[in-house]
Amino acid sequence: MMETFTASDAMEIITSVLDKKMNFHKLQRLAKERDHARSMYIENERIELYNQKRIRRYLFLELMIKGSETLSIKVKIKINKN
Repeated sequence: MMETFTASDAMEIITSVLDKKMNFHKLQRLAKERDHARSMYIENERIELYNQKRIRRYLFLELMIKGSETLSIKVKIKINKN
């Protein structure tokens, strides 16, 4: 399903999703800090990846907000059993 949003609302939605994903991995990292035998490499990499995505989205959407643009957002969640 595709929905239309103002650029400002789109930024809020995208930022919220990326923040949630970053927070999930931060909590995973904290749990692993208590168990010193487990590596935190993956969580650190993902946190940095989501932070970079958030910065890129901000720079992209900032120009559209100034121009009062509207955007369509399509989200697809695909779950596979491993």
